[in-house]
Amino acid sequence: MKFFTTFLLTILIMVSVTPPSFAEDTTSKAPQIRGEGAYLIDVLSGQTLYMKNPDEPLAPASTTKIMTGLLAIELGDLNDIVTPTSTLLNNKLVYGTQIYLEPGEKMPLKDLLYALLLNSANDAAVAIAEHIGSDLPTFVEMMNQRAREIGATNTHFLNPSGLTESGHTTTAHDLALIARVAYQNPTFAQYVRTKSQPISRSKTDIPKLMVNENKLLWRDSAVDGIKPGYTAAAQNCLVASVTKDGRQFIGVILKSPGPEIYTDMQALFEFGFTQFKSTIFKPSGSIISTTTVNNEPVNLILDRPIYMTQKIDDQSSVLNLKVIPTSSSTLTSVEEGQVVAQVEISDGSTLLGTLPLKSTRTILPPTVKRSLFSNYFSWTTGAILIGVILLLLISAKIRADRRWRRKMRLARNRYSMRESSD
Repeated sequence: MKFFTTFLLTILIMVSVTPPSFAEDTTSKAPQIRGEGAYLIDVLSGQTLYMKNPDEPLAPASTTKIMTGLLAIELGDLNDIVTPTSTLLNNKLVYGTQIYLEPGEKMPLKDLLYALLLNSANDAAVAIAEHIGSDLPTFVEMMNQRAREIGATNTHFLNPSGLTESGHTTTAHDLALIARVAYQNPTFAQYVRTKSQPISRSKTDIPKLMVNENKLLWRDSAVDGIKPGYTAAAQNCLVASVTKDGRQFIGVILKSPGPEIYTDMQALFEFGFTQFKSTIFKPSGSIISTTTVNNEPVNLILDRPIYMTQKIDDQSSVLNLKVIPTSSSTLTSVEEGQVVAQVEISDGSTLLGTLPLKSTRTILPPTVKRSLFSNYFSWTTGAILIGVILLLLISAKIRADRRWRRKMRLARNRYSMRESSD
C-alpha cells in the first residue's frame, strides 16, 4: 500500500484560484456569432476560449461524418476493399449528396473516406458503416460508445451520415471535443485538409473527383480542415480548424441561418488569436510526482508538454494536476520508461485531458536482488574454496618435493660412506 499511499499524498499540484470563464463573453471584443450554438477550443491545451449555448442539443447534419471517418480510420485498414450492400437502395437511409455507389461495387476504404470527408457522400457513409460495424445498428452504437469515451456525453447518434432523424443530436461543446480527438489522428488530419482528390471508379458518368466542401479551406491558407454540413432541420453547420504561429484552434458553429457562418468562423478564430496566448505549463521531462519502490525513490515524468491558454490581460489562472496510479497494488519493481501513473489536467472542474507519467529509473524486485546477492556470495565462497584447495595442493606438492630431495641426499650420503669403507 506504500505506493498507493504515496500517490494519494502526492498532489493536487497548483491548486488554482478561481479559473476564468470565457463563456458567453459579452465584451465588445467577443465575436457576435449568429449560429445558435458555438464553441472555440485550443487544440494543444484543450481549454475553452469561447462558447455560446454550448450544451444545447442541436442537429449536426454532415458534421456527423467526423465520427464516422474517425472510426473508419481507427478500426479499418485503408487498403480494405469495401463492397456496398443493398442497404444503399433504401431511400430513407441514403438520399441527398451521393457518389452513386451500387450494391456489389468494390472500392478501397481510402477512396470511400475521400468521398465521405470531402464530398460528404451519404452513400459512402453507409458503405463504410456496414464495412466497419457489419451492420448499421452496430456501427451507430460504436459511434455513441466512442463519443462517451471522448467525453461527448450529450451526443446521441442515430445514423452515420447526419441525415435528419429525430433524436440525432449533439452539442457545440461535444462536437468540439470529438473534432479535437479526430484531428489529433494524423491520417484523419491529412484527409480533411485535402482540397480535392480523384478516386478510382469502374464506370463512366459518375463522380470521380472529390472536392472539399469546406469553403474556408479554399479562402484562408491557415485553415486546415475539418467539415461543413447542411440539412433543412440543422441549417448550416461548420467545424473548422486553423493553425498559425504554432497555435491551433478548432471552432464549431451549429444552426447558422446562412453563408455568414464562414465569416463568423473567421471572426471566432481572430478572437482566439488576438485575445489569448498559449504557454507551456509543464515542459516535457518535468517531474510531476515521486513514488517509492522497494524503499527507493522513483521520479515520475512527462514525456510531452502540458500547455495552458490564458487571456492576454489575465495571468492569474493556472491548471490543476491530479496524479492517479495505474494500479492500487504496491509496486515491487519498475523499469525505466514504464508508465506507472496518469496525470489528469483540469481547468477548474473541467477535465482537459490525461497524460502518462513514466518512471525515470529501473528498480529490480527484491527476489532478484537477493538472488543476485546470494549468487555473488556463492561465487565468492566458491572462489575462496578453490583458492584454498589450490594452496593445499601446492603446499602438499612442496612438502612432497622436499621429502624426495631429503631422501635423495640421504641415499647419496650412504653411497659415499660405503665407497670410503671399501
